[in-house]
Amino acid sequence: MKRVYLILFLSVWALLLSGQHYFGVAIGGVADYQFDNVDKTTSRLGGGAEFGAIYRLQKNRFLFQTGFGIDYFVSVLGVDSMSLSAKMIDTGGTPFTYRGIVYDREDRANVVELSVPLMFGFKVSSFYALVGAKFAYPLMATTRQTALLTTYGDYNGMFYEDFYDMPQHGYANGQSVRSNGKIDFLYDVRACAELGGNWTLSGLNDSQLAVGLFAEYGVINTLKGGNKNLVDVDYSKYMNITLNHIYTTMSRNVAVVNNLHIGLRVALLFPVESVDSKQGKNGKCMCIRYVNRNLRRR
Repeated sequence: MKRVYLILFLSVWALLLSGQHYFGVAIGGVADYQFDNVDKTTSRLGGGAEFGAIYRLQKNRFLFQTGFGIDYFVSVLGVDSMSLSAKMIDTGGTPFTYRGIVYDREDRANVVELSVPLMFGFKVSSFYALVGAKFAYPLMATTRQTALLTTYGDYNGMFYEDFYDMPQHGYANGQSVRSNGKIDFLYDVRACAELGGNWTLSGLNDSQLAVGLFAEYGVINTLKGGNKNLVDVDYSKYMNITLNHIYTTMSRNVAVVNNLHIGLRVALLFPVESVDSKQGKNGKCMCIRYVNRNLRRR
């Protein structure tokens, strides 16, 4: 077993010495879609961006790529309508049921992550392909929930109809509601693939421009969960509601959340002088040839 480890170490070391090294930067745009098993939600397309630093090792057609970056994305969920009710007594002393309907609800999560990719692949002519994994750790996540609220007074048939659309009496019709909050996600591990074109920029010291399409899918459940209410209601002044992101109301043991990212990435890679670059076409060291020329002049 020690011999296997030694051979592996020497192979990697030889690859590092003989390969071409690149350092660079990358930016990208992301479309986000969340998969979950929550019956009350409908996933919608979100978006985001990424920025990072890249290290690439190339040996003939073989590629190894890693680095680190900051990923920002917005996940969007539609949430089913829900009803609210409370037994009340009006100013005239008549009991009634104060009812509300929350609808057209949308829950958004704005997530910032620190990510580290680990990719392997190949490059043929101007085409390259990479596959691997990305490890993402959430740095911050905030939420914004929006919905419409309609309230009415149900007097159980005492009057000709229920009391609707009287804002001065606490009966709103399509009132806009917006709440902000925070949410905790766990780290993510995503399976990744990237395909694209790679071109040499001769005017920039043989730097490389890479433009590729990529896809990333989270293979673990990132939901941390919580025990909040889906809606908090304050009846001290009519029906005042606060919306909590639906993922903060569920247990991790019940709900599962996986992320899918699809996007376009542009990278600019700068070459670093390698051992091979110091050798001439005949494989001899350039410095020895230079010394030999000086000796011949003597």
